[in-house]
Amino acid sequence: MKKEKIAIILVSPENPDNIGAVARAIKNMGFADLRLVEPPRNWRTKAKKMAMSAEDILKKGEEYPFLQDAIRDLGVVVGTTRRLGGHRGAFLPFDEMVSKVRGKSHAQKVGIVFGRESKGLANEDSALCDYLVTIPTGLAYPSLNLAQAVMVVLFALSWDRPNLRGALMDRYGDRSATEATPYARALNQNEIEVTLAHFERALKALGYKKGGADLRPRILRTLRGLIKRGGLLEPEAQMIKGLSRKIREKISKTH
Repeated sequence: MKKEKIAIILVSPENPDNIGAVARAIKNMGFADLRLVEPPRNWRTKAKKMAMSAEDILKKGEEYPFLQDAIRDLGVVVGTTRRLGGHRGAFLPFDEMVSKVRGKSHAQKVGIVFGRESKGLANEDSALCDYLVTIPTGLAYPSLNLAQAVMVVLFALSWDRPNLRGALMDRYGDRSATEATPYARALNQNEIEVTLAHFERALKALGYKKGGADLRPRILRTLRGLIKRGGLLEPEAQMIKGLSRKIREKISKTH
């Protein structure tokens, strides 16, 4: 997915604070293209309070008189709404919307349209969208705050585990990225066997026996069974290898 090809479009937003919060959400998730249709007066100045460090998004935000002007350069337009009904247009399930936007954004610009806080998208606005989507929420109160809705959609579009880990590695470095995310890479079978071989050498150095019987095969079978049930993550393997190396070094120094 190319984030630079995705535009966030707010139609007639009513509260500058919400515009600022939307700008912050856009920057939080690594997007940049904000477009506003008929925003309130002095919105750039009034929105700064909630934008925090996303004033650059406000500064670059483009203003349009009509939605059709804001989407003129886009290949695909997706409207967000909580109001269902076949007369409003073609609805996509939320997960299908995410997949479609990710795929389409490689080749063309995609717009995601959000309606006014009080009424959402008008029928004439939704008619300009190629697809409509509803954010899954609790039935008792399905209406989201504007900035919340934008954040949910952008987070879903960004939620790509390999890319997320790569972004963390770019920011923190390999070790910290592994520690910063619970989605560290799981080892394949060959890598697991290499890790177990390190542990087996440590057991051999310890001379792990009981009553003259070699306990290494039994211990390795138990450990292999545990790993088979739960898998082995890269940092866990590094810990086992490091511990095994320390054991061998300690044993070698005492002999």
